[in-house]
Amino acid sequence: MLSMRGRGEGRLMAAKLVCGLLAVLLLVSSGLAQKTDAEKAATRDYVVAQGFQKKRLYANAVTHWKTFLAAHPKSVRVPAVRLNLAVCQLQLKQYPESVATLKQLLKLHPQYKLADRVQFNLGLATERLAGASGKAADFEAAAVEYGRVPERFPKSPFAIQGRFLQAECLFSAEKLQPAIAAYGSALALKPPASLEPDILYGLGTAQEQFEKHAEAAVTYQRFLKTHAKHPDAAEITLRLGLCLFRQKKYAESQPLFARAAAVANFAQADLALLQQGHAMRQQQKLAEAAAVFESLPKKFAKSAFVAESRVAAGKCRFGVKEYVKAQQVLAPVAADPKAVEGAEASAWLGRALVKLKKPADAVVVYDKAIAAHAKSPRLPELVHFRNEALYAQPTKRVESAAGFLAFTGKYPDHELAASALYMSALSHLQIEKPALSLSSAEKFLGNAKLAKHELRPEVFYVGGQACLLGEKPDWAKGETLFRGLIAGFPKHEHVPAATVRIGYCLYRAEKFEPAVAHLTAGIPRLADVSLKAEAGLLLGRSHQAAKRSPQAIAAFRAALAAAPKWERADELLYVLGAALKDDGKLTEASAELTKLQRQFAKSVFRDRTLYELGDIARLQKKPDPAVALFRQVVTGFPKSDVAPLAQFGMGAALYEKADFKAAAASLKQLVDKYPKHVIVAQGRRLQGSCLRELKDFAAAAVVLQAYLATKPAPSAELAADARFELALCQVGLKQHKPAITTFNAVLQAQPKFAQKDNLLYELAFAYQATDQLPQALAAYRRLVAEVPTSPLVAESWFRIGQAVEKSGDQKLLPEAEKAYTEGLKTVKKPAVRESLLYQLGWVQYRQERYPEAVAQLGILLKEFPKGDQRGEALLLCGECQYLAKNWKEAVVHFEQVVGDPKATERARALYRAGTCHLNLQSWPLAQQRFETLVKDFAKYPQLPAARYGLGLALQKQNQLDRAVPVFEQVTKETNTEAAAKARFMIGEIAFSRKQYKVAYENFLVAAFKYPYEEWQAKGYLEAGRCFKELKDNDKAREMLGTVIKKFPKRSEAKSAAQVLATLPKSKSKSKSK
Repeated sequence: MLSMRGRGEGRLMAAKLVCGLLAVLLLVSSGLAQKTDAEKAATRDYVVAQGFQKKRLYANAVTHWKTFLAAHPKSVRVPAVRLNLAVCQLQLKQYPESVATLKQLLKLHPQYKLADRVQFNLGLATERLAGASGKAADFEAAAVEYGRVPERFPKSPFAIQGRFLQAECLFSAEKLQPAIAAYGSALALKPPASLEPDILYGLGTAQEQFEKHAEAAVTYQRFLKTHAKHPDAAEITLRLGLCLFRQKKYAESQPLFARAAAVANFAQADLALLQQGHAMRQQQKLAEAAAVFESLPKKFAKSAFVAESRVAAGKCRFGVKEYVKAQQVLAPVAADPKAVEGAEASAWLGRALVKLKKPADAVVVYDKAIAAHAKSPRLPELVHFRNEALYAQPTKRVESAAGFLAFTGKYPDHELAASALYMSALSHLQIEKPALSLSSAEKFLGNAKLAKHELRPEVFYVGGQACLLGEKPDWAKGETLFRGLIAGFPKHEHVPAATVRIGYCLYRAEKFEPAVAHLTAGIPRLADVSLKAEAGLLLGRSHQAAKRSPQAIAAFRAALAAAPKWERADELLYVLGAALKDDGKLTEASAELTKLQRQFAKSVFRDRTLYELGDIARLQKKPDPAVALFRQVVTGFPKSDVAPLAQFGMGAALYEKADFKAAAASLKQLVDKYPKHVIVAQGRRLQGSCLRELKDFAAAAVVLQAYLATKPAPSAELAADARFELALCQVGLKQHKPAITTFNAVLQAQPKFAQKDNLLYELAFAYQATDQLPQALAAYRRLVAEVPTSPLVAESWFRIGQAVEKSGDQKLLPEAEKAYTEGLKTVKKPAVRESLLYQLGWVQYRQERYPEAVAQLGILLKEFPKGDQRGEALLLCGECQYLAKNWKEAVVHFEQVVGDPKATERARALYRAGTCHLNLQSWPLAQQRFETLVKDFAKYPQLPAARYGLGLALQKQNQLDRAVPVFEQVTKETNTEAAAKARFMIGEIAFSRKQYKVAYENFLVAAFKYPYEEWQAKGYLEAGRCFKELKDNDKAREMLGTVIKKFPKRSEAKSAAQVLATLPKSKSKSKSK
């Protein structure tokens, strides 16, 4: 095929531009003014360098130009020198240096009057650099530089050339779309007649390569219209023809190819002639095309297209059934080991020989071609046609069948695969390999291109029979094939058998209703007794499978009556017993099956009969006889197809007997012995339940996951049930995150899951275990909303309330209260009710609604006087009363907790009871409670406060000597407010004893040491009183003044002012007055 560019790549302008530019530079530079001595010296050096450059001694010139730049950096000739330096570097192929020089020139002298030429030369140097590297990026860089010529210098004589060469560089960079745009821009600049053909050529080839054949055709037509005598006109004519050919405009392309082929000395005339033949062949002018193809070797004996033209001629001759001529023209190419077209020539040559009744000769041709062209893309054709040549020889059918089958596997997408499929189906049927025949027939019939093939009815028959006889029957396909035979060919001899086979296929495909309808309608039309009996058996089985036992029983009895000595009478007895079992008539079923055992001792249904009898025993809740019967099947008929069912039956009977360990072992044997049986899925499911009952959660999870991965997948309901059990195992393994995923998968798949309440409850707990409280709340809320009658609703409300409380948001407490209240409406479990009552009281307490909390807790204490939360309820009641300052009512509840030596909150109750007694001024009782607390609960967090309470109780009873060391102990144990109060009370005791110095020291320690405003104010006040008693009025004034100044808003400030008023006036103040 024609290369994308065949005329020197469009670079003719480059050398011309360099020389022209150089001449201009030398001419301009020689006319520069010479004014100063420095400039005169520069001129002399310039002339020397110029001399070397004129003599094409570019290396010497480069040296002198560089010397000039170093010696005369301020000369007016510097721009011209740099440009000459770049030209010399370009001539020396020092492209990077030339590019650098030109860029420096543009940077240092942007207003240079020859800047457009500099820019153009920069594009040229960059392009030469790209040509050396071959990198697309370098060509793109050159395109940028060329593009700057028309962009920056639109009036430059180099603008059009710059745009054209920009397009050429983009083409070289394979940036075709930008190149097309650049060529168009160059044309828009109205290029001279000398340049326009190059631009049109470039544009057309770019469009052609970009597969814009219609646009390329327009461009080529413009070329030919305006430049008909251009040297490239013949090539453009050929290209125009190719563009039209690619648009399937064969009639329009034909004369163009002919015109190009007729051009004298046109290098590609042979290609044009070849394309002329192809255009004629596409128009089905086969004889004329053959003549054109055959003329090419004569006109162009050394053409690269000689072999291709001969093959094309041979195909045309074959198409007009001129097989001898086809053989003659194809044979030389097929025999040429160097011919690329040798494989194709051999394929057509062999076919011609088969048509000439020479299949053995064809095989020889194909064998040689296959060996010679093992890597040819036409190898599949050679292989297929060789198989056809073998099939044409009756003694080679086995070999041909294998060959066709191998072809369909190796080349499934090849255009000859359909023919190979048909031949494979036919030949494999003939050599009695139905499975392979079915595979090929199925693929054949599925090919729409073969819908009207003359052998289609036989393929239906072959395929249908293969479906029934193959190792892996395909009932649906068999039905389709037999129906296709009956519908398309109703008088065919195989129609009666096909009618029964359709019923069989429907039954085996579990399409029971269609099977019943088909057989009921078909039986009356069957004349053959055996076919009638078989159809009756199938009809009964279909009714049985559709769970219509009465109709099945009737069909079986009718079949027995129609053919009592039928060779399959034992089978009829078996299915009759099974139908009676399905109808719930277990005793009658057992009788029929037992009859079969007696009358047909060697029946092939003995294993099934034992299984059915075992299943009947299981249905009768007789697990031990059932296990025994199932065991007879497993041990006596280990290879029976019901042995897996019997093994499962054993496991199920043991499970129903609650012997989970034995059941699990039996079911494991099922999985190990019969891993591919369909019942294994149910076995795994039941095995998982057994293992979970045994609390072997890890093993149970593995088994349940295997069950869920079963193909075909279990029903949605069964899968959901198994996933729920799997999630419970994951919870048992503390794998809460996987459990959450599993629970949610069940909910998504089965929104109305039977155990939805249990699932949501477990899901919520799993969320809580992973600290996902919002999700846990959502699960609980779904439970109470979607399963309102569940016994778990009350507990869910309880969990909702707890979760809301744990959020720590005080604003959400009403929501928690509402949850507990809702739970109390439906609760039935006493333990849950007690917890709800307590939590309701607790949340009311947290909202400071103490009376309501007390009332709620009172209900709890009344209903559950010995409940688990009695102590907590009493304590909380006391707290409510305490905070309401109902000391008398509070202490009653606290004392009840104190009276229970096992109460977990006894320490807090002692503390609160002691405090209440203090407030009730029951000093001895307060003393007793605090003493017990201090003695029995040495690590109680509020121990210093309790000790302070003890000290206060002793002080109030005037047991001052005992009180002081207690207060001292408090100050040693803590720096809290209890210590401040204790220190103050020591001062109080000292004051009461008139030990004023000791008293004020303790008062001031309370004021100085502890950051509690109340005790600081009281400390200063009482210290002032001490100093007053000690007659130290100045100190007294100082202490009292401190109170007034530091604590002006406290009541102590007023008291201080009153005491201060009783002091005599200061002498210093009197003197000042």
